[in-house]
Amino acid sequence: MIRYERKRLIMELLTTSDVAYIADLAQATGASDSTTRRDIDELVAEGKIVALRGGAVRLNQRMTELPTTVKALINKDEKTTIAAAAARQVTDGDTIYLDAGTTALQMIPYLKGLTLQIVTSNTHLLTLVPDPGIRITVLPGDYLASTGSIVGSLTEDQLRRMFFDKAFIGASGVSARAGVNTFDVREAMKKQIVHANSDQSFVLVDHTKFDKSSLYQAIDPGETVIVTDAYHELLESAKGYLLPEPEARTGS
Repeated sequence: MIRYERKRLIMELLTTSDVAYIADLAQATGASDSTTRRDIDELVAEGKIVALRGGAVRLNQRMTELPTTVKALINKDEKTTIAAAAARQVTDGDTIYLDAGTTALQMIPYLKGLTLQIVTSNTHLLTLVPDPGIRITVLPGDYLASTGSIVGSLTEDQLRRMFFDKAFIGASGVSARAGVNTFDVREAMKKQIVHANSDQSFVLVDHTKFDKSSLYQAIDPGETVIVTDAYHELLESAKGYLLPEPEARTGS
């Protein structure tokens, strides 16, 4: 396994547990303890993980949202599954909103051949080359370099005057206490406006985000459809949910 793949796997393993030990990570990646320590040292230097006493590590995500470059490494297969399921909800001729985040971004390949208007606050979308039938409008506002997101009062003012057939929204977590939540109040406001101005809204989250609470609630799960890769009991409180086919339950 090459270094990039080892580091990606380490990041994925750390999303499913509070801490992990170097010996266990070495076994999971098939690398020696010394090689695993070098990988961990690099991830620590990059600010992605925190080293603990006793040969343990954890994700560095207590105070701030993980940057997009980190999140892109985590649960890639699950995000692709979610993106494919979400893209199946799009109809030719729709006007849709794509939120910031790595999962919504991965919908683009599955929209091939459709004629669409996409409005987005996701600047990473500009690195992709969509089909000729897809028109992209990037919202104005303040640029968040860590996530590639556009936020702020200009963004919110523009969104209040825009209406969508469908919105595909990201989140930091979904919990009984905090609902669909995010670390940043500006992201929460943006999601609330988009949700209110869309005929249908879909929240895209992988299974590791259930039972996770961050600072701000954005949407009540009972008002939206959650698209995810595995069943969780919190889905029963949602308006509806979509899982890898054939499992699905959508609200009216």
